[in-house]
Amino acid sequence: MQLRIGTCGWSFDAWRGPFYPAEDTDQLAFYATRFAAVEIDSTWYHMPSESTVNSWYTRTPAEFIFCPKLPGEVTHEKLLRDCEALVARFTEVIAGLHEKLGCVLVQLSPKFAAGEFARLADFLRALPPGIRYAVEFRHKSWEDHPQALGLLRELRMAAAMVDHPWYPRMEHVTCDFAYLRLLGRRDVFPDYSKVYLPRDPKIAGWAQMLRSLDDGVSRAYVFVNNQFEGHSPATVRKLIALLDADLDIPLPEPPRNEDAQPRLFE
Repeated sequence: MQLRIGTCGWSFDAWRGPFYPAEDTDQLAFYATRFAAVEIDSTWYHMPSESTVNSWYTRTPAEFIFCPKLPGEVTHEKLLRDCEALVARFTEVIAGLHEKLGCVLVQLSPKFAAGEFARLADFLRALPPGIRYAVEFRHKSWEDHPQALGLLRELRMAAAMVDHPWYPRMEHVTCDFAYLRLLGRRDVFPDYSKVYLPRDPKIAGWAQMLRSLDDGVSRAYVFVNNQFEGHSPATVRKLIALLDADLDIPLPEPPRNEDAQPRLFE
């Protein structure tokens, strides 16, 4: 199994110094010298332009992978209603990532409960083909929901596994790839410059889960946000250290002037 691991987003001022060089730098290009994948959080807030997507594509190496979120206007404002044109436009634009598009994360609203299964089924069945999707459930009523899991298996979509105290645990494999997010509560840490709350036992547990995925899973995406420990690049480093000997983790070649830049694996 190949593991694609990275952070939720890449643009954080507090990372300048601890992760990014102190001087001005192209943060995405630098990030892509350290990790081989990233979850795009900004697409949840607004539709990216074609030129922005093209810029993401051209500033990253050939093997880099992006996993963008479906816009929140679809999932949280419209609650999957009357959004066909918006979804079609988003998938048209994001297809500009070409082979660097891993999958699209459909992050459902915490208000979207299991009583809306029929609406969810209609929505997922109508998603444009040719793109892989992962679905994140945030209302507790979806936990181990047999119809929802059966639907995802039918459509070959992943049930996103999420480490968060408020969201349902959906540790089920529903297709040939897995999607794991290590999250945390907002406004817990003063900034995102360092690890404030080490959670090594949790990280070790998820590492063991990834090792145990069945042979039908060819790839797993794992993304960590800053709220999990305080500084997500450090959390990613811990996961890579635990899993590098067991799983196929593609890592970029470090730049030639490595000595002038902060190292991820120090």
